[in-house]
Amino acid sequence: MKRFYGGLIVLALVAATGFLAKKSRKPYVETAPSYRIRGAANAPVTIAEFSDFECPACRAAEGPLKQLLALYGAKVRFIFKDFPLEMHPWAKTAAFAAECVGEQGKFWEFHDLLYQNQDQWVNAKSPPQAIEAYVKSLGLDNAAYKACLKDPMTAALINADIKEGKRRWVDATPTFFINGKRFIGGLQLSALGPIWIDKILGVKE
Repeated sequence: MKRFYGGLIVLALVAATGFLAKKSRKPYVETAPSYRIRGAANAPVTIAEFSDFECPACRAAEGPLKQLLALYGAKVRFIFKDFPLEMHPWAKTAAFAAECVGEQGKFWEFHDLLYQNQDQWVNAKSPPQAIEAYVKSLGLDNAAYKACLKDPMTAALINADIKEGKRRWVDATPTFFINGKRFIGGLQLSALGPIWIDKILGVKE
């Protein structure tokens, strides 16, 4: 009889421990400079996007992504990661510009400008000059911007994202990770993303 009650006590302790572990579970962690992050650090869901500013599929995914972020609001934290593809000759130029604009607090405005006007700057006579025009439209400190472009740390940030993406088997853009689970492209994100997010949040059908 003592063994029986002892067993019950052990089971109760295990159940309680599991309950506490669920209650105290820490948010999923992804890293990036603060200017490339939207949402609270303690949000239960983190969406990380490996993206390329010259990529048409990345531009197309903006709509589904914004709908998803609006749907879940404060429950989601969003992180942008640079993954300029070698097949896109101006993607890295745009990534450098975005990092340096971000240093001055205008990353998301510039991010939207690049995607909304992708056809214009990609097909311009001089894409770097077109990108520069978008930068100037934001009214930044030009000297600080130019210094940032030459700073080795800027290249290091972009290269770190590229290395991370390759380590995580990213071979197409956009690739999204929702608390670590991979979704490729806007269609997968919109069709399967909510199912996974609801599972994370414990939402019942």
